[in-house]
Amino acid sequence: MHRTSITEAALLTALAFNTVFRIPPEDGIFTQILGVTIIFGAILWLIEVARDWEERRRKKCEKQNSIQNGGNAA
Repeated sequence: MHRTSITEAALLTALAFNTVFRIPPEDGIFTQILGVTIIFGAILWLIEVARDWEERRRKKCEKQNSIQNGGNAA
């Protein structure tokens, strides 16, 4: 469910972002779809980067806590 809500949020953000910029009349639907796809991909990529950072930070904190707890117990 978490992955679905992130995907829906990213897609809706990409669509909202696409409505902010004026698309020239000579550009067709393909250009609009390409723009939304690029923005959607960028948003998902940034979410994954943030998730990786969070995992690394969590592992670092857990490692530091285990060292501190191990040092206090001995």
